[in-house]
Amino acid sequence: MSNRPPPPRRPARPKREDVPEPPLPDGVEPDLPRDVYREIRQHVHKADTRKVALALEEGTQLVEDGEPEAALRFLAWAADKAPRSAVIRETAGIARYQAEDYRGALTDLQAYRRFSGSQDQNHLIADCLRATGRPPAKVAEYVRQMQPEEVGRDRWIEGLIVWASALGDAGDASAGRAVLRAALDQREPGPPADHHLRLWYVAADLAERDGDTAAAKELFDAIAAEDADFFDVKQRLAQL
Repeated sequence: MSNRPPPPRRPARPKREDVPEPPLPDGVEPDLPRDVYREIRQHVHKADTRKVALALEEGTQLVEDGEPEAALRFLAWAADKAPRSAVIRETAGIARYQAEDYRGALTDLQAYRRFSGSQDQNHLIADCLRATGRPPAKVAEYVRQMQPEEVGRDRWIEGLIVWASALGDAGDASAGRAVLRAALDQREPGPPADHHLRLWYVAADLAERDGDTAAAKELFDAIAAEDADFFDVKQRLAQL
């Protein structure tokens, strides 16, 4: 008979707390696109379908209104009821990202990516990784998977901005500038959009950090010509 002491008892797993149901209107039917409603029906109990759809609808509107904390009252419950719904996890992830809950956003957005097979939120995943202190190489993994013709040129540029900024955070401004070069060289017709101004701003900031004040001034001047009140462009130009 063995004299060894018995193994220690494993502590019981804490019981997961139920997410409280948000206030939902009675007698109202959700007005969601057919494909979205169909997806919800595939991932939630039939009795809860209407309520989950209403929660997604309300949460989506609050995200669009810039009220992510209020949106999460609805979206966290919807995600608890339908954790494998790509559209719900995506919307919840965006709300958490807007609320600066980067760890929670990372969990939701990676689930969305896994369930949908899409890379179109990789720029937000990359920024969550950057915000939670992951190295630039990890950030780069997600950005490299983005193809502008698949995810949209605007999201591709946002991904490059995140990757370049992560390199800048790590003290390698030169490498960050190299990441942005392809996007800077491929000018699009028409007036620049907001993501173009952000691209120029990050490129200018990295150029200044890299000691290339002439390039920094040229880029800050280009931003000021479009929007003189963009971020702190006036101050940055005055300091050059």
